[in-house]
Amino acid sequence: MVLKNIIFDWSGTLVNDLPPVMGATNFTLRKLGKKELSLDEFRADFCLPFTDFYEKMAPGCDLNQLEVWFHEAYIPLENTVHALDHAEDFLQFVKSNQKRTFLFSSMQRQHYESLLERIGFDQYLDHPYLGIVDKKERIGELILEHQILPEETLFIGDMVHDIETAHHGGLHSCAVLTGYTRLKELKDSEPELIVEDLGVLRELLTAADWSWNTVLERNSKPK
Repeated sequence: MVLKNIIFDWSGTLVNDLPPVMGATNFTLRKLGKKELSLDEFRADFCLPFTDFYEKMAPGCDLNQLEVWFHEAYIPLENTVHALDHAEDFLQFVKSNQKRTFLFSSMQRQHYESLLERIGFDQYLDHPYLGIVDKKERIGELILEHQILPEETLFIGDMVHDIETAHHGGLHSCAVLTGYTRLKELKDSEPELIVEDLGVLRELLTAADWSWNTVLERNSKPK
């Protein structure tokens, strides 16, 4: 069965916003009296839902105050966010093959919309779901609302939470190494496929004529 629906994560999958997010997170940690994280520590420790991350770092913290601190630091850095290599080419490839596209992201709508003038990916994304705290809690809503068949649907993301969400919804899963999470943690989450970037995934889908089973048959599952 060929893929008919593609669900994209945003951060680390389509755009590189790791530096400003890490910067704003470290600003928030300083406000909490906690140690800043190095890049490797951040990629090892940061997780979604973000509430779980902050509860681990500072149990009992005021989540509303965290939001204020985070956005205070993030907004001045927002102009450093840029599209990842191969992202627009892949989006064009998906749309030219008449696949339905979905964005499923924890990114707040105001931040997403502020990027659209520079990164106009909204033209390729049919159904944006934004500001999602726990994707596993919301994936069923997307499936039911659009009556998608899980076996025809691929979820692409860069974090363990994305892969867990795909598993939770019974969807196919592909992890990309362009974002927040290291290879080890992604392997442990057991995606069906891990690729270096969306350029590689495009080549695999082209060669398989969008048959996901064929992609998996030709590319061994990560160990």
